[in-house]
Amino acid sequence: MTFEQALEKIGVNTEEVLARFSGNEMLMKKFILKFAEDKAFPDTKAAIAAGDKKAIELSAHTLKGVSGNLGFTALYEASAALVNAVRAGEDEKIQPLGEKVVALGNDVVSALLAVE
Repeated sequence: MTFEQALEKIGVNTEEVLARFSGNEMLMKKFILKFAEDKAFPDTKAAIAAGDKKAIELSAHTLKGVSGNLGFTALYEASAALVNAVRAGEDEKIQPLGEKVVALGNDVVSALLAVE
């Protein structure tokens, strides 16, 4: 899979993200591909699996920021919803939102790791 195909599969608005990187395509590509190695997603998965609400809040908040900056809109929105649910004490929403974050994050990582 090409980098462009991966971005399309993830749903990245390339123009918007490229603007964040001042038009530097190589820098954008470098940071997007580094997401697969970033700790924010694995930390969030671990916190969700453990049911640790404080850890979920902290790691999902970090994931929200990273995914938002890189243009992973679906992952950003799910992470934001998860953080909001934890902060609001909406315990019944945490598990389903956590599952959604994990599924979307896995999709992003899989697409990035498939880039040739």
